Amino acid sequence: MNEPLNLIILGPQGSGKGTQAELLQKKLHAALFGAGDVLREIAKTNTELGKKVHETINVQGRLVEPELISEVIKDKIATVSKSQNLILDSYPRSLEQYELFKNFWPAIGRGDYRVLFIELTEDEAVERLLLRKRLDDSEETIRKRLQLFNSQTMPMIKEMDKDGNVVHINGEQSIEAVHREILAKLGLK
Repeated sequence: MNEPLNLIILGPQGSGKGTQAELLQKKLHAALFGAGDVLREIAKTNTELGKKVHETINVQGRLVEPELISEVIKDKIATVSKSQNLILDSYPRSLEQYELFKNFWPAIGRGDYRVLFIELTEDEAVERLLLRKRLDDSEETIRKRLQLFNSQTMPMIKEMDKDGNVVHINGEQSIEAVHREILAKLGLK
């Protein structure tokens, strides 16, 4: 039996990482966990963890601490059969989260993982995000979110690159071309 694929999909807002994660999920029959979706799901539960996440994101309006999101993701991964492919969308997002991830990953016994980094210029990301016409998407707010990505996530991606786990993908192509490039670079058809 082949080892299951463990993939982490990262990229700036507008890079299409969510779209590519869903395409890969269908192609690979993988379990897919997006950090934001997982937190919103947990926040609805009547558990200690659910109450803590709800309080942090819905009452205080803050980002969840790295330890908390890492605990939540670790618990979600534990629900997936070790023989099933796994995709993590936008986790980890910072050097601190990456350190926590590297600490728990070996203990869950899923083997190696690969990071798909969908690269996109800031101007292209802004252009794509403005086309979505969301109320909270002005050029100024988009550029602030992209600055956050550049200051928090890019240092982590550089560290992952040093660890030899990153597959660079050209995100400036069509959805189909990006998908084909991902499959080719992973050795899949």
